[in-house]
Amino acid sequence: MSKRYDFIPIYAERVLGVLLILIGAALTYNTYIDPSVAGLGANYFMSLGVFLIFLGLLILAVKIK
Repeated sequence: MSKRYDFIPIYAERVLGVLLILIGAALTYNTYIDPSVAGLGANYFMSLGVFLIFLGLLILAVKIK
């Protein structure tokens, strides 16, 4: 791949990481504030939100060669 197009995967990776962090934070926050809405799945949704946050942080930390 030429040097001219290397910026596309780098920025796509950053945008995906930030997007995953924001979705995970919103999911965790909303489930934590009102767990009765989620019912029996509240723990599942909070765990999923924390997982998305960690996944987004991992994507931001890893560098593409």
